[in-house]
Formats: sequence, C-alpha cells, structure tokens
Amino acid sequence: MVNEAFRLLIDDPDLGLRLIMELYGPQLLKQISRCIQNDDELVKDVYQLTLIAIWTDHKKIGKLEDPFAWIMVIARNTALSTLRSERIRLKEPIEDHENLRSSDQADTALVYKETLDELLQHAKQLTPREEEIFIASKVDGMDNKELEKVHNLKAQRIRNLLSSAKKKIRKLLKR
Repeated sequence: MVNEAFRLLIDDPDLGLRLIMELYGPQLLKQISRCIQNDDELVKDVYQLTLIAIWTDHKKIGKLEDPFAWIMVIARNTALSTLRSERIRLKEPIEDHENLRSSDQADTALVYKETLDELLQHAKQLTPREEEIFIASKVDGMDNKELEKVHNLKAQRIRNLLSSAKKKIRKLLKR
C-alpha cells in the first residue's frame, strides 16, 4: 500500500494524491513545521504548495525509487523558499506600498458601494425609460448631449425624464 500510492500517481493522480495525503500528510506537516515555527497559516499554505508540487511532478515522482524521501525534500525546500519570500516581503520599505488603501479609503469605498446599491434598488421603481436615463446619467456619467445621441431623444425630453426620476428617487430615499 505504501508504494502503491506513489505508483497510483502515474495512472490516477487524484487517488494517488489522496492516498499520499492520508499516509504521509502528518509527516509532511511535521517536516514543514520544523522549518516554519509559530505560524500555522503559513504551514498550511506551504503544505498546499507541496501538494501542488507533487501533483505537478506526479509522473516523475511515481517512477522514483524512493518517492517518500523526494516528497519530504519538496516539503522542506518549499518551506524554506516560502520563508525566504516572506522575509524579503517583510523587509520591503513601506513606501513601495503607497497605493495600499487606508482604512478611510476602504470605508469610503464601502459607503459608496452601499449607497450605489440602494440607489439602484430604488431606481427599479422608476418607469423603464426613467430608470434607463437616470442610471446612464448618474451612474455611468453620461451628459445630456450623450444621452440625446444614445437614446435618440430630444434635449427637453432628457431633462424631463431626469427631473421626474430625481424627484421620485428623492421621495424614495426620504422614507
């Protein structure tokens, strides 16, 4: 059964990988934990990366004389490589990440999304033509001239539709 799991990698990689996880999963986790201490999430990530590496080279591993030693080496090397990457990432200057959102920006984006969702929900209560013109104007940012061309309507009709739509939306938002 021991070498059968590795031989199965060649013909049925799904079953072979499941057997390897059952038989050697704890040993792989122990090997990874020797390199990565005090970070269970990183250990799980490296375990997944190890399984991906086994899956990728399943035909090669299935033909090896000592495949268990090979997967243990894969686990150790993946752990060490991940640790190096983490250390490099942690040493990067913060200036390199100036495009990261601050919590204020994240809050603003969330409020905007919630407001937009509410607005679109209320817009469903407009007439189909009002809804179409209102969304094109207020959400898509089209100006009246563009609306005239796209919807083949006169300027006054566009203004009337927008005016009545805004009036209805204001009433709905006040509730």
